[in-house]
Amino acid sequence: MLPSQTVRNWQFSILNNAYSSIKYILEQTDTMSLTTYRDGGNGWTALEVLAHLRDFEGVFYERISLAKTQDNPVLPFPDPDQLALTNTYNTLPVWEVYTAWGSARQRLMDYMATFTEEDWLCPAQHPTRGAISIQDQLFLIAWHDVNHIEQMTRILRERQA
Repeated sequence: MLPSQTVRNWQFSILNNAYSSIKYILEQTDTMSLTTYRDGGNGWTALEVLAHLRDFEGVFYERISLAKTQDNPVLPFPDPDQLALTNTYNTLPVWEVYTAWGSARQRLMDYMATFTEEDWLCPAQHPTRGAISIQDQLFLIAWHDVNHIEQMTRILRERQA
């Protein structure tokens, strides 16, 4: 079995690579495409996905902080679709959203860099996934990034149709 730190380092690498991958997507795509094409025709735009990543980085920080400082807390789960509507994601400046996501990501990475082995095992209750440790939350964040990179590329493929 691999040491936990090795697996975490791979997950940290995914988090860093996700940020770089999305930068490449943004550099290769005009703003009109980022705000026009929608997932499945009526879902989110690529910009809305990016703004979701930015906002949920704060949610991830809060969840991990709660798990580290409280005894088995119930984690918050804001409605992503409601956030997109309330915060008018599709009208936001692309590069400002990207930069804000990067700052939030760095804050989370710096926070997690201070954790002991014991900290990674702190439990919490995810509203839809049940019992989850901070280590599990890191895995979920990495999955979340990859899932949304795939979504962005799928959305932007529509412009070629």
